[in-house]
Amino acid sequence: MSVRGRAVLSGLAVAVLFALPLVPEILGARRLVFRDAQITHWPWRRVAVAELSAGRVPFVNASASGGEPFLANPNAVLLYPTMLLEKVLPPASAFNLHYLLHVLWAFLGARLLARRLGIAPGAAFFSGVAFAFSGIVMSYASAFANSGAAASWLPWCASAVLGVVRARGASEILRAGAAAAIAFGLQLLAGEPALSALTLLFAAFLAAAEIAASREDRGAAARGLAAGGILAGIGAAAIASPLLLPLSAVFPLTYRGQHLYSERAFGASPFLPWRAVEWLFPRFDGDPGALFSGAHWQYALHKGDLIYIWCVTLGVLPIAAVAIACLKRDFWSPRTAWLSAGTVVTFLFALGPAFPLFRILGSASLLRRLRYPIKFYLLTTLCVSLLAGFAAERLRPTPARAGRRAMAVVLALVVVFVSALVAAGPGGFLDRTVLPYLAGIAAPAEELLPAIRRNLAGDALFGLLATAVLALVLFSRRPIRGQNHLLALAALLLAFPWALPLFVSADERDLARPPAVSAAIREGGGIYVSPQLPEFNVLASGTRHPELPPRVVKLARVQIEELVPATGAPFGVRYVFDADPDGSYGWYNRLAEEALAASAPQEQSRLLRLYGARWLVHDQGEGRPDFEPVTGFAVAGRRLVLSQARAPLPQIRWAGRAWRRGSLSGALELVRSDRFDPESDVVLPGAADSAAPREAGRARVEVERAGPAEAAATVEAEQPGNLIFSRTYFKSWKAKVDGRDAPLLVANARDLAVAVPAGRHRVEFSYDRAPFLRGVVLQALTFLAVVGLALVRPGRL
Repeated sequence: MSVRGRAVLSGLAVAVLFALPLVPEILGARRLVFRDAQITHWPWRRVAVAELSAGRVPFVNASASGGEPFLANPNAVLLYPTMLLEKVLPPASAFNLHYLLHVLWAFLGARLLARRLGIAPGAAFFSGVAFAFSGIVMSYASAFANSGAAASWLPWCASAVLGVVRARGASEILRAGAAAAIAFGLQLLAGEPALSALTLLFAAFLAAAEIAASREDRGAAARGLAAGGILAGIGAAAIASPLLLPLSAVFPLTYRGQHLYSERAFGASPFLPWRAVEWLFPRFDGDPGALFSGAHWQYALHKGDLIYIWCVTLGVLPIAAVAIACLKRDFWSPRTAWLSAGTVVTFLFALGPAFPLFRILGSASLLRRLRYPIKFYLLTTLCVSLLAGFAAERLRPTPARAGRRAMAVVLALVVVFVSALVAAGPGGFLDRTVLPYLAGIAAPAEELLPAIRRNLAGDALFGLLATAVLALVLFSRRPIRGQNHLLALAALLLAFPWALPLFVSADERDLARPPAVSAAIREGGGIYVSPQLPEFNVLASGTRHPELPPRVVKLARVQIEELVPATGAPFGVRYVFDADPDGSYGWYNRLAEEALAASAPQEQSRLLRLYGARWLVHDQGEGRPDFEPVTGFAVAGRRLVLSQARAPLPQIRWAGRAWRRGSLSGALELVRSDRFDPESDVVLPGAADSAAPREAGRARVEVERAGPAEAAATVEAEQPGNLIFSRTYFKSWKAKVDGRDAPLLVANARDLAVAVPAGRHRVEFSYDRAPFLRGVVLQALTFLAVVGLALVRPGRL
């Protein structure tokens, strides 16, 4: 069989083996619900598809926090090619395949990169499996629509840059630059800026290593890289311009655009040294599908840091291969030395604040808007995967000394895994070590310990199996034909016990049922779900759902029944405020939400009503003044109440009295006080504080339309005043009065307001579409240019 045939067959084997256990997810019978997949990505995608089905471009997500930019939000992943799957597949199938296909894309990209680095086909296959089925890639691909896609493009981008470095002549440089532009452009559209920045660093690192190792004219290679790199950068920006241009228009008024994270927040979720245990025991962190027994139990070890990446394993076989090969002299070359250096440096930065030089990154204000140093670990993983490919080519020891060294590594692994089996016995070393860390957890230790023992013992058995495969390859009397493919397939199959459980899914029919309480809120209006309701850390804090089985799949339905943001969005629920852990939403909205959290109950009622809340979901006994109970309901044994505002405000209304405040804090302080009447007043920015007139001018407002990204109304006003539209303020919003552009102001520290003279006038609000349209034109022209380059024969330029 030819090399190409073996490559196709081995790739098909990976696809089939990965797909078989996930057939229900591929067919859409079950839907992925782990972490952000359930809370953010699925609800947003459904809202976007509904907008598209109605013939509207989803510029604004009216279901999120008073209306947030949608296409301009990278986390929404609305401009990425997999959105096209929605046109031909059932919704759950299209959604799941976005995640699953990128695992295979990561495999293919890493294999290609390994081949371009000179690794033989079988060993490159091993590298591809090691990267795609590593802990960090699996963690991304099972929960984060943007991070999983961006991570899968990392090796493709690096491979494209190597093509630029090796190109000679204008024609080759143009073609290579175009290929790099496509790879980086699609990664940017995936919507994870931090990973795109790290990809650029890694690609530059590989390019520098390639030039340094080149025996040809290094100056010519550097000049070719500069030319191709500039072309690739311009092309990538143009391909991603439908996202980048709208994003640049709103970014200054997003929370990340205005706020610099503290040193602690900037260094959140680092690689903690104790997690190196997961390299050999990947299930040490527990069962991702569990809320209770077997879930993450090491809260004391994390010391308050976010558990962002569930598993950090590199795979037993890749680690063992590198450990054995690095003891041999013929393993070391300029490329392996550079990759080893990259492994060490990126791993040190993954440690976050524990690494002193990490503060260099924290000194850059642009980088302080990013978080999660463990993203550096993705680069570490790719470096180790490539080193594993180089190692696989040199695994079979020939000299006696090399054989003894390999035997020592194999025996060391056997000792470690056998010791783990012994330690995992009841009352053994594991119990004595782990028990102190379970003291502060709500779940009883006697229920947690058996699950922890099982995980460790199971990983030890799988580790022994991996060691046996390695020993077979190393010490067989005759060379095993296709030994590197054997290693790769063994690594793949041994990853399944810990990797497949990350793809937590629930029955799609169950998830698609509207929540019972939605029947009571058919009249529309914004909803506020008490922040006391979301329940994620059940293991550490205990549950307030006595009937909740300890599984994530059951929690997924509970979240929908409780309308936990943003799970109600597919059912037409609009949230006044919803969870914002990443700072992706509007700055004005975030400050208003922080003021709400810091307010007394009566002040909270005023703010909620002002910002359009008609409904409130809360625990019994947690109601707010000016909201009256409508119905009580129970979810998994927890008693909740749906309350309604006694006098809800329309999203388009007239304000005849205007206050002025010189600061946002002053505006928020005013609107939550009893001096401010939301039915007739508005507070606007001013150079100095000023009080409103005593009498409010009245007006009659006829609303023509009020959509997510536009509104229109006719106003008949006795005196000048302001028309308010309850949408979070961004400069992309525009206003017209009688067809003429009118200044748009921040109303009540969050919403939109336009001044209207006395008399009869027509007022329009609209979200600026121009940046997106310019981006679409740029993208189309770039793709046409790329097609033209592909049709030109080499040497014609």
